[in-house]
Amino acid sequence: MNFYKTTRWKSKREKILKRDEHLCQECKRYGKRREATTVHHMYPFRERPDLRLTNWNLISLCQTCHGKMHNRENDELTPLGEQWREKAIPTP
Repeated sequence: MNFYKTTRWKSKREKILKRDEHLCQECKRYGKRREATTVHHMYPFRERPDLRLTNWNLISLCQTCHGKMHNRENDELTPLGEQWREKAIPTP
């Protein structure tokens, strides 16, 4: 079953978008207000499936910024994606 089609993911996605006020968090860093349409896993789902529904691992992004988080040829995180991952690590 495709995780992204599950009720649990759809519900979590909506909660994260609402938490982030439906705004792209990368654009927001630069004072821009752009609608977020995607919820990004800062620790990619394929690497850390255990974090797939963990709030601190999820961030709202517009489609353009989401495309900047991954290298589309190999799906590895870009330097920008790595920066967000480092920010995601929860503090005790």
